[in-house]
Amino acid sequence: MEKINKVLSFPQCTQIINNACNGDEALSFVREISAFHRTQASRGYRAAAEHAASLLRKNGIDVCIHGYPADGRTHCFTQKLFKEWNCTEGWLEITVPWQERISDFNREEMSIIQRSADKDFSNMDTPIIYAEDSIVPADFNTSLAGAMLFVENGFDKWVDRSIELGALGIITVSMPEIKPVRVNMSEDKQMADSHANLSFHIYSEEQENKLCGFAISPYSGKRLREACVAMAVEGRMPMVRFKVSATLKEGCIENVDAVIPGETDEEILMVAHLCHPRSSANDNASGAAASMEAICTLGRLIADGELPRPRRTIRLMLMPEFTGTYAFLKENEDRLSKIVAGINLDMVAGYQNGKAGALIIVDTPDSAHSFSGDLSSIIMDELSKECTFGGKDRYVPLFLGVKVPFAFGSDHYILSDPTVDIPAVALTQWPDKTYHTSADSLDHIDPAMLRRSAALAGAYCYIYSRFTVADAKVVIPEVSSRFLKYISSLRRSKACSDAKERCEYLRDLYFATLDRISSLFDEKELCELMPELEDEKRFFLQLEQISCGGGEKKVMPSSPVPTRLFKAPLSMRSIIGDMTSDEKQRLCDLRCKYPSLDSLDDYIMYEADGKRTLADIACRVYFQTGTECGKYVKELFGMLTDLGLVKLN
Repeated sequence: MEKINKVLSFPQCTQIINNACNGDEALSFVREISAFHRTQASRGYRAAAEHAASLLRKNGIDVCIHGYPADGRTHCFTQKLFKEWNCTEGWLEITVPWQERISDFNREEMSIIQRSADKDFSNMDTPIIYAEDSIVPADFNTSLAGAMLFVENGFDKWVDRSIELGALGIITVSMPEIKPVRVNMSEDKQMADSHANLSFHIYSEEQENKLCGFAISPYSGKRLREACVAMAVEGRMPMVRFKVSATLKEGCIENVDAVIPGETDEEILMVAHLCHPRSSANDNASGAAASMEAICTLGRLIADGELPRPRRTIRLMLMPEFTGTYAFLKENEDRLSKIVAGINLDMVAGYQNGKAGALIIVDTPDSAHSFSGDLSSIIMDELSKECTFGGKDRYVPLFLGVKVPFAFGSDHYILSDPTVDIPAVALTQWPDKTYHTSADSLDHIDPAMLRRSAALAGAYCYIYSRFTVADAKVVIPEVSSRFLKYISSLRRSKACSDAKERCEYLRDLYFATLDRISSLFDEKELCELMPELEDEKRFFLQLEQISCGGGEKKVMPSSPVPTRLFKAPLSMRSIIGDMTSDEKQRLCDLRCKYPSLDSLDDYIMYEADGKRTLADIACRVYFQTGTECGKYVKELFGMLTDLGLVKLN
């Protein structure tokens, strides 16, 4: 096909891609993927990866599969790749006070907790010891030797204690409420008989083959709890028999790598995690399927001459969540600077019928200095022009979509880490009634939402791949509007005692974001764009003077400067797996001293650029989260320094 010379506008590109994406084709991808039991590092996941690769090849996309050692030893930055786990049989039967099989791998794979140990107590009645939700594991001192522990919720916090007390395994529901869409699950027709997607996170030999686990339904959990309480009055306990046939050994994990070649060595990265137990349709067969539809659509449009070939390569990675992303980044460490931006698709196609919420663009963190969220917002606005209303150029959407500030939760937070520097937005839905449960089936998937998600991801990747001066002139006002809104809110805030510091913080972010835009252009293009960029900066400085001009800037206390000795976010589970008992106790003491502040760890690491002091970092995290953390920052970096992960200067 002859090369296109016409430069398509931003809206034209978006509409061409939107019109070409097919929700029914994407739904067929969901159907094919969700048929596999896709536990990370397993035969089922491997079969799903090979099948997804074959589907992409049939659609004319260049694709290969990369393998990495799932051996429990290999580190990709701070993430350890755990061993391969395969299960062929697993069940749990209540024998006293009634007889019923309440977990069965052959009927529902999610009813067996992933990475359960191989154990056979099929011919021996085993007592169940119940721990109420109000009990803290450290305060529970009943011997579990030769018994199963039953905890209704939060089973993962009981794993270490269960091993210490000699338990054979854990029985749990661990299906948290998601108000208002998921409450009182034991009485809910859709959720009462479902099972949660749960996993043992095994990162050391000491944890291997210790526990098997059973995820029982909310209805069974309620019934078992009532039996435990009633029988305890009589000094008796419920009894079970169980069996798990499984192996945990050295194996492999796989990433599917699909590419539309560009004209330079720069890239745009689209990712979606292919893993999770069967069927896990919205989380995350939908993200994988929408990304596949996006790249297949772009491939056809480019091959047919409807879109010019992109300047930058567009790469799709289907991988195991987190571990596959760490493995990809480690393997490509020497060329990360060539990957300009990313997008992560994670549960994107649930029917918006009260069971699944808005389609959400999760913005990049402040530390990314990125316009990726602004670009995504403009594309979503274009896709929302679905029905005319009240006159020319007035539209209303037929779906709910929204952009929200940065939040953790999936692979975008790894890519957006400043040491990786691939600013990535996430596309997701929340709430989702069926999240991480066996109720997440094909019936939950809306082909229209699949099409919209594929179109948004496809347009994002394509426009980023060819990013022109004209595209920049569309994006710059969106970026400016975002920061002007921030500074305007400061001007109206009468109780803000640190307005000057906040203004300076916003100015640094804003200017760095505009500089990132300019970094995508050559000298000739930049000459055309620079006057507009400089004009935006001048206007912001004027508004800053009006809003925050008076007063003295606070003097930050002197404190050390931490330098990170690792790339990508801290994988704490992996790190804990390699800790000594004294180091684990020190971490436990830190968590107990500062409860809930561990949620700030990644914000803190993002801001540690080797130039900022501990006080600077704490201040910037406070501006983003509203949480004071100065003392915690000091003690956290002290511990990380002793672990050899950070150097303090």
